[in-house]
Formats: sequence, structure tokens, C-alpha cells
Amino acid sequence: MRISFVLPGTYTAGGVRYVFEVANGLKDKGYDVNILSLTGDHSWFNGLKVKVIYKQLKLNKISLVLYYIYKLYKYIYYRNSKGRPYDALIAFSSLLDIKYDIITELADFIQNFDSDIVIATYYLTAFSVWFSQSKRPFYLMQDFPELVENNEGKIGLNMFKLSLKLPFSFVTVSSYTKQLILDNNPTARVTIANPGVNLEVFRPKRELQNDNKRRVMLILRGPKYKSDNIGLEVLKIVNKKIPIHALIVGSKNLVKRYSKTIGIDFSYTVFSNVDDEKLSRLYSSADAFIFTSYAEGFGLPPLEAMACGTPVVMSDNKGSMDYAVNGYNALVSQPGDVKSLSDNLIKVLQDDKLREKLIENGLETAKRFTWSSTVNNFEKALREELL
Repeated sequence: MRISFVLPGTYTAGGVRYVFEVANGLKDKGYDVNILSLTGDHSWFNGLKVKVIYKQLKLNKISLVLYYIYKLYKYIYYRNSKGRPYDALIAFSSLLDIKYDIITELADFIQNFDSDIVIATYYLTAFSVWFSQSKRPFYLMQDFPELVENNEGKIGLNMFKLSLKLPFSFVTVSSYTKQLILDNNPTARVTIANPGVNLEVFRPKRELQNDNKRRVMLILRGPKYKSDNIGLEVLKIVNKKIPIHALIVGSKNLVKRYSKTIGIDFSYTVFSNVDDEKLSRLYSSADAFIFTSYAEGFGLPPLEAMACGTPVVMSDNKGSMDYAVNGYNALVSQPGDVKSLSDNLIKVLQDDKLREKLIENGLETAKRFTWSSTVNNFEKALREELL
């Protein structure tokens, strides 16, 4: 079976990682797999076994120079701005007459390959697959409204909802995203293939600390739905009762901005551009991991923390409820509830018995979510498509 995954780009992202992991797993099972993309750089993912084929944009020399200026601008925009890079792309396109249409560019590209199954991986690529008239269109749906609206605004959100109505077979990442599909397409065939954790990398690696402060890890991303402000407010409250040192994974520029707008009055260290090995060591060295996002398709970081033996305090972000059970493997609060999150974090830092319970059950939970099981569920959906 010849399988093509269709990506708009291959830059570092959780959804792209999912595609790479599944593509590797399917290749190991004997399938002929490739990845089609307009742009990107997949060198960040170690051990990719399948071929990534990029389509060169058809630009004249002036447009080509302007396009690379845009790519630099987009990189800066992602790191330092609350705006949407897609908006900047539209502005550049209209002002400079650069014809850049993800949907049609990819639709044309797909037609060059004789694939048995073509898999869309983003709502825009769903339209590309549909317009390419692929024999067996498939949709790996990892998105959710808050993500789409943050990236592409109201128009993008309407297009996302329309993409869910396409007559595809679906694979999705959680019960929450499955319900999103069924709300828009009640008769759709939908298979859940939860993301996994690489347990060879994400495992307990305890290190002795030299100070008396409790270490709390959090990840700062920037988008509103990630609720970075809630996580920082919680740490400010907790620090007044228990001295903490925050292990912050994120952009240094973003942290600087928050230090001015929110005020950070606790000690912290910032870690940027960390690989999986470093990330696992940070999880393991923390006394707790806090995750305050109010919306996620699945929400992998808390599960990674569990695999590293770190107790988790988090909000109910919908996607993570496929594995997070309040009082069993995590302490879960309602999104934005600063008091509840603060109280739960204090409990975890002070109650050793509770900590050990969350750690033990978190480790057991993580064992059930492996990339091997993800690939098996994905393969099952593909085989059902061929029946």
C-alpha cells in the first residue's frame, strides 16, 4: 500500500511529530510511505525513515527574494509577536503580488503521486486532498477551534468547520476531537489513535538539587488558549507560601515580555530550543509540572511528565481527559481557576503521600500510551478504509 501524508510544512510542532512517528511505524510494518510538503526543515526529528518530498514554489527572482524575507519575518513573528504569521503572509502576497495558495499548491502537488491513500494532516490540507481527487482521501484531524482561530482568525475557523464535513474517513487524537468531527459530520467513520510517549527517552532521571526551593516546571508558548498568564499567576501565589524555583521552557523574549506585563517575582531559569533528552531531564528534575492550557487536541506534555515520574497539576483542557484522572494521576482544576490550581500545587509540594500516589499512577498511565499503539490504531483505520 502506497501512503502519502500531506503537510503544509515540516517545522517543529507536536502535530508534525505525530505524522513522523506514525509514518516511521507504518514503514516498519512494510508500507510504502512518503510525506509531501510545501516547505520546512525536518532535521529536528531524529531517525525519520521515510522520504519527505518538498514542492518548490513557482516564484520569479524578485518574489523568491521577498519570500525568503517573509520566512525570516515569520520566524521573528512567531518568537516575539501576539499576531498571526498567516495574516502577514496574506499582506505580503497582496502587496507584492506573490501567488501563494497552500490549498491549490498542494492539490497540484498531490496529483504527481500515485498513492493508494492520501492523508490530510491539517484542515487546509483536507481541501487540498479533496481537490486533488485522490482515490481514497483520509483526514488525520488534530486541530481544535482555539488553535485554528489563533492562527487564522474567524475565516480560518469557518473553513476548519467546513473541512470536518468532507466525506472522508477520519483518524483523530482524542475523544474530544472525535466529538468535534461528529458534531459536524454525524455519520463519519472516526478512529481514535492517541499520541504516544517514547518511554526510552521520557523516563525518571532523578537528580539531587543543591537548594531548598521546590522546583516547578512549566512550558510557555504565547497563544491565548495556552493560558501562560494563569500558570505564572499560580506560581506567584504559591511562591508566597512555599519558596519555588521555576523551570521555564520557552522563548527568552516571551519570558521577558511576561516579566514586564505580569511581573515575575520568583526565581526561575529559562530553557529554549530543548530537545527531547533535555526536556525529559527537566521533567525529572522538577518536583511538579503545571499545565494550565484551556484547550488542547490531546495535550502531550502532562503525559510526558507522568512518564518521567513527575506529579502533574493541570487544567481540564478537554483533550487531555483521555488520560488525566483527577486524584488518580493528576490534580485537575477548571480552566482559569487560579485558586484551585494554586491550592493543588501546594498540596503536591507539601503532601509526600499524595505525591507518591500521583507519581506511581502517572507512570502506569504513561505505559499505556506508546507510539507503537498509536501506529496499530492508525493502521486499523487504514485497513478498514480498504474494505
